[in-house]
Amino acid sequence: MIDTPILVSIVGAGPAGFALAVDLERHGKSVLVYSHPDRARHASHVSKNGGLRSSGLIDHSTKPPITFDMKDVVEFSRIIILTVPSTGQETVLQELKKFDLRQHTIIAVPGNSFSLVAQAEMEIGAILETNLSPYSCRMNQGELVVLGKKSLFFMASLQRLSPTASLKIQNIFPMEVKWCHNVIEVSLNNINGVFHPLMMLMNAGRIESTGGDFYLYSEGLTRSVANAILAVDAVRLKVGEAFGFRLKSVVETSNECYGHSFTDLVDLAQNSKPHRKLKAPADIVNRNISEDVPDLLVCWYGLAKKLGINASPIKAVIVMAEMATGENYMEKGRNMKRLHLEGLSRDELIARFGMTPKEAP
Repeated sequence: MIDTPILVSIVGAGPAGFALAVDLERHGKSVLVYSHPDRARHASHVSKNGGLRSSGLIDHSTKPPITFDMKDVVEFSRIIILTVPSTGQETVLQELKKFDLRQHTIIAVPGNSFSLVAQAEMEIGAILETNLSPYSCRMNQGELVVLGKKSLFFMASLQRLSPTASLKIQNIFPMEVKWCHNVIEVSLNNINGVFHPLMMLMNAGRIESTGGDFYLYSEGLTRSVANAILAVDAVRLKVGEAFGFRLKSVVETSNECYGHSFTDLVDLAQNSKPHRKLKAPADIVNRNISEDVPDLLVCWYGLAKKLGINASPIKAVIVMAEMATGENYMEKGRNMKRLHLEGLSRDELIARFGMTPKEAP
């Protein structure tokens, strides 16, 4: 008996989308990659080159089919993986609203509470999200370099999944899926919100004066930056504790994802292979701020306020980012109103997303 091949539509023709496409093809999946017609830089280079060449941790060449039509995405597979930044998720959602997706599964990689936004916009068979992208990667002129690949990442579904459905999702990905209780726990496990904004803001002068010509982690994550990161992480852990989640620290979570054993942030920054040679962005107007502040920190701050937790370290980072960029992230980000959680009391919030005594570890 011949197994039916697994078909996967990937929405997002950037480094993360192409890295996933290459890795899935290596593991026997058939993929279709969607590029937004107005953001076709990487897709155009890949087409011009006659295919995609990947180096680094994934050494492979392929010719992934690419489309600019969302209809092709919906028809190709009932499994749609979004690899666009969360800043682009709602643009994609407007395109998807044109189709009947009641038989489809959408997985946002990463999610950043996408499912809470999407469920209010349209009916989808199942909506899942992950805490992080599985890959640390870069693209230049259509050439992909994979610097790091996680051995596991976290995932949750907005709807309750059967064991069969959960296994089917696990079988898509070439790394372990660690299931969380719900999408709030997944959001709190996205440690990009702990790392990135403070590393960018506390190195802003150096980034702008050098055009990012230094290593963001090994040269930019010094002891003072680490202390500030730990203050934000302490709030994240308290929010998780209020829901009954047993979250791990930022270092422990990174270790679990990459199979490392670092005990200190500075040690991680100096010695982690996926991190230590990462160059800083050329300016601070990039997803380390524009995604992680409004779509992670604003959400965490809103949750903390409802739970009665002092979130002044997180608020300080948000305010500093607003001052540096001129953006009103508190207003435009994924606050309680945009996540449709504004009307819930503390007890109602915990009842909806907290763990029951039976579930508690």
